Amino acid sequence: MLVLGLIFVLISVVVLVAALMGGSSDPVEFDLGVGTFGTTSVTVFLLGAATVLVFVIGLEMTRSGIRREGRRRKEKKELHRLSERYDNERKGEKGETSDSTIADADDSESTRDLE
Repeated sequence: MLVLGLIFVLISVVVLVAALMGGSSDPVEFDLGVGTFGTTSVTVFLLGAATVLVFVIGLEMTRSGIRREGRRRKEKKELHRLSERYDNERKGEKGETSDSTIADADDSESTRDLE
């Protein structure tokens, strides 16, 4: 994936340089309904590139937020399960603590950290 990503970055740099060097300075007019907007073709290209960049950043932020929420949900579920297990064992032993319960909880945490 890293190599493929680097190839895409190089291709995009080549396209950007080609568009900037080979782009014409002919005026381009856009009719927006309430008026016209005049610019050059290079400016239109750069505005499109900026739009795509903002879109990709938004997608990446959304993806990272979804992943973070999934990790939080999984951790909350694991903590709830351990809490219930601990409460059940405490009720069964009538107030006595068990070293195996604490060791099991430690093992579970270390296993979760490795994932």
